Amino acid sequence: MHQMKRSHETFGLAFKQLNLFFNPFGELSPEQRKKLAVVDVSAYRDILNSRNTAIQFHADHGRGKTTHLLALHEYYPQAEYIKLFANATIKIYPRPVCFIDSIENLNKKQRIRLYKKTQSIALTTHMDLSAELQAAGYQLMNIKISTTDEHRLWQIFNRRLEYARRSTGKIPKIDMSLIEQLKQRFGDDIRAMESFLYEKIQTMTGIENVKM
Repeated sequence: MHQMKRSHETFGLAFKQLNLFFNPFGELSPEQRKKLAVVDVSAYRDILNSRNTAIQFHADHGRGKTTHLLALHEYYPQAEYIKLFANATIKIYPRPVCFIDSIENLNKKQRIRLYKKTQSIALTTHMDLSAELQAAGYQLMNIKISTTDEHRLWQIFNRRLEYARRSTGKIPKIDMSLIEQLKQRFGDDIRAMESFLYEKIQTMTGIENVKM
């Protein structure tokens, strides 16, 4: 995914013709993701305050797991947030509440050791670890992530465009007909939709609705 930073020096006037500072469909920083998230995790906000509880956000790549985890972390700003990559290792020590993004990058032995030291945990995973988490003694809330609501997708993409706005006036927009086409082509794969929209913005020369 393309790296995106909101910086005049980095992007200059590259997207001035679109009334944008930058291409809004590049990769977001964690803070940008929190700011632009279109998710509601308020129903889960108090769950991790109870001992031996776990919240699992699971789905395939690109479905919005990390965005949900980051949104939930806003309610627990003192809790440790750890992003894991392939073949990762982490230090195992007692944690009251912990947020782990991509926990499947730990091997099973490491995960079991982590559970034993962590009172409550929220995590994202490509694999359903329900049996493993329950065997570790957690009361589990298992949440399968799949964003197919067309109005929510419309909000997600147009909020990004607004975030990249340069000044008052028109900017490119995404209408519901494009959302329907994106769903037909990519299903619930938001990351694939964003990559497609990134390439479209890269080639646009004037302000209009983004087209398939």
